Amino acid sequence: MLLSGLAVCAMSASGADKLRDHEVVLDGQGRLQPWTSYDNVLKWSMNFIKSCPTVPTKFGDDPWYLVTSKLSPKGEYLANQNCQGSHAYWAMESLARYFAYTGDEQAIPPVRRILERVLFYHSPTDWAWPNVPSTQDDSPDGEYTDERSEPDKMSLVGVAYLKFYKFTGEEKYLKAACGIAATLAAHLQPGDENKSPLPFRVNRKTGEVVANSTAAMICPVILFDELIRLGETGAGTYPAARLALWKWILDYPMKNQKWSGYYEDMVNNHSNLNQQIPMETARFMLRHPEMDPDYKRHVPELLVMVKDRFGKTKRFGATSIKEQDICFLEMGSHTARYASIAAEWFSVSQDAAWREEARAAFALSIYSFFSKHSKDQCAVNYVGIGYTCPWFTDSYFDYLCHIQDGMAELPEMAPADADHLIGTDSIIRQVKYETGLVTYTAFEAAGNEELRLSLKPASLIADGKELPASAWCYGEFHGASGVLRIHREAARKVIISATPPKTSP
Repeated sequence: MLLSGLAVCAMSASGADKLRDHEVVLDGQGRLQPWTSYDNVLKWSMNFIKSCPTVPTKFGDDPWYLVTSKLSPKGEYLANQNCQGSHAYWAMESLARYFAYTGDEQAIPPVRRILERVLFYHSPTDWAWPNVPSTQDDSPDGEYTDERSEPDKMSLVGVAYLKFYKFTGEEKYLKAACGIAATLAAHLQPGDENKSPLPFRVNRKTGEVVANSTAAMICPVILFDELIRLGETGAGTYPAARLALWKWILDYPMKNQKWSGYYEDMVNNHSNLNQQIPMETARFMLRHPEMDPDYKRHVPELLVMVKDRFGKTKRFGATSIKEQDICFLEMGSHTARYASIAAEWFSVSQDAAWREEARAAFALSIYSFFSKHSKDQCAVNYVGIGYTCPWFTDSYFDYLCHIQDGMAELPEMAPADADHLIGTDSIIRQVKYETGLVTYTAFEAAGNEELRLSLKPASLIADGKELPASAWCYGEFHGASGVLRIHREAARKVIISATPPKTSP
């Protein structure tokens, strides 16, 4: 396999050391390098999702990701639990970034299929928890009829609906997200050290609380925040709910570090900590600093906590992140998640040590990509160095989006000889890449984009008007060449051209 797209002088490690199925690549200073380009990671992994094999269900031939979450080590079908709530959120997160990066419309149908199936099985209006999805299917058959569900994953499904609404304009997804939010707001209770404001697991039909606490209250915070930004307030209940949930996060897990209760196959256990919740909480802090005046203290605290507890194992100097105390195994998606937060923190702190921490962890995270069972640029991905069986979450949906978040902070991860939109705080609804020309349209009227370009921009037009020089900059950014950064105000459609604008005679 060629190391295409790498702008480093690299060499194989002595003695042909291997990490999983790939020979280790080190630079002249002995630092771990990716064994192939990150561009290959994204495109070949998405090839597997786009061409996913099927299994018969009552709906016909269902792609495996609608029925199960876990595959065999060779990437073969296994009838395992299905975590469709997590699939919905992370698949949409990866689609939003991947579509902006490639303009590949074939990546849209898998996400639509997941969201349509989840929406089909929302609870009836006369249940104790009405209008909410089943987030886990313990009898994998493509039918999401389980009464048990998890409010944090309900929230994630709601966020996926909102982003797909922004992407497509289809109102039913906005309505479905509002239905979830209304139910969550109605069930919100004062939390304390032993009980979160929303329970970890409930019976949607009867209202029985199956498990009363999870630190993953960042999930409903994100849902309420997204709705508020769209102008949906739930008659004032959504801002109040967001504030109450956020205050609980700062008052309890942020202080006592009891980051437990996320994974669908785990029982409620306050001593079983994981890296997922603190890292996603740190991500929200970085992207919404107005919510936490102390984020510059809290974010590095969370990074160090995860590094010290779950990242003690080093692979050629790179930090390898394990999932949780009960499943203490190194996994690529979690290593990439940690790397993405380290990279964002570097952008704020300008601390070069965190930049190198992120760079090395990203490199390590792709050694579980494209196993020996892969064929024809269609990637079968192990979960990680320490866990073989692929999962649709950890090996694909909750993995690729972290690689792309890394590109926005470390743009050398993106190829220099192509044109790609590598970072945005908006949903990109349309994008087209042509020779010497990039055109994209965002849902939000104001926003920020970052592109790594092979073309040299000579003209930037936003909604038909030339973008002022103060609204964009082009050149080197964080050590990478060819980076264009744009700030939009009251403009959705941007045209970037290598041809200077025509001047009037």
